Amino acid sequence: MTRLIRRLVLVTFGLFCLSAAGTLHRPVAAQDSLAIAAVVNDDVISVLDLTARTRMVIVSARLTDDAETRNRLIPQVLRTLIDERLKLQEAELNGITVPDSAVQQRLETLASQNNMSLAAFKDVLKRNGILIDTLTDQIRAEIAWATLVQRKFQPSIVVSDEEVDEALAQIEANLGQPEYRVGEIYLAADATTPEEDVRRTAQRLMDQLRRGGDFESMARQFSQSASAARGGDLGWIRPGQLDPALDDAIAGLQPGAIAGPIKSTGGYHILKLLDRRQTGSASMLDGVVSMKQVFIPVMQSAPPEEVAAAEAVVQSVIAQARTCDDMTRLAREINPDTNVDLANVRIGELPEVLQPIAIGLEINKPSEPVRVETGIGVFMVCERALPESGLPSRREIAESIRSDRLDILARGYLRDLRRAAVVDVRV
Repeated sequence: MTRLIRRLVLVTFGLFCLSAAGTLHRPVAAQDSLAIAAVVNDDVISVLDLTARTRMVIVSARLTDDAETRNRLIPQVLRTLIDERLKLQEAELNGITVPDSAVQQRLETLASQNNMSLAAFKDVLKRNGILIDTLTDQIRAEIAWATLVQRKFQPSIVVSDEEVDEALAQIEANLGQPEYRVGEIYLAADATTPEEDVRRTAQRLMDQLRRGGDFESMARQFSQSASAARGGDLGWIRPGQLDPALDDAIAGLQPGAIAGPIKSTGGYHILKLLDRRQTGSASMLDGVVSMKQVFIPVMQSAPPEEVAAAEAVVQSVIAQARTCDDMTRLAREINPDTNVDLANVRIGELPEVLQPIAIGLEINKPSEPVRVETGIGVFMVCERALPESGLPSRREIAESIRSDRLDILARGYLRDLRRAAVVDVRV
């Protein structure tokens, strides 16, 4: 299965759980909510749709919800909504419908990644001013488009042994040279959107990132590359694989730093350096672990006696847990709705606070308490497979080539849909 339809990247702890008492934005007046923001081939996007999606972006990206932030985000949020309508319309024309069960499964995955039951997850969304329909609409469009692109282009993409040989030879020739794990936000500039408008949009996103916006969340919301489904993660990149301007920008970054907007062929990029290594060396972040957890929900703003009670439960877990079976039993006894196993997860996809535990904690040993905004957790590593070599397999190389080609075809497909569409923007 290609990257385009892989599951959502693990959500960082507390992504939607900013505060149980968070201040909500001013509700949209009834007459405003019925107004039209845009019409896409006779399909209406309302002001309520636009306002609700903007709110979701602000919360998930951890931005300040004020008039300046909303005004900066609205143009790109609207463009994203327009693209989603085009994708859904084209999917319907090709006989593709997304069953409610598929959307429900994705919601359950997001809930479990936030250490919650689905009911609790929906409640947190509601308390943060996010309509559940806003999230389900986005999920439905993502699944429909991925299915359509797969069905339309996958059969025609053939990767030969010679191409894999050539790629492997290039990797081997670069052994010991720098290699970078890169995140991207890509905005396409084409005939439907003037280049200067795209550059301004990229600059607005860059400004939001500098003000503390979450890169992965903003990539998922705005990037027009297949990497958006992975929070913008391009994987490991060697010099020469990208446009020279992008290579130069990456070489000057330290891990965690961002750069942009950078003009490249077809659009603008914002880049984040996630990690650095030498070609042929392994990164511990590429390892895979299975972990058990016991998580006690308690907000940082909770009364001291409530926090003390949660800490006492956590210490009891640490004292009793000697095996992963013990963790499972304790999780069920204490709070089954908020305790979900982390099975066969790539270490680099875990929240940063858990990565050292996943790499270094002795198997079948409980961790020290992990305090996050929404509670306190104890974790135990049950299985761990760390990489022995940084060289990809032939299958991984072929998959990478295939995914890159599918991404290019998908971008062209959407560009053609934009050109043929009748879009009337009214805000």
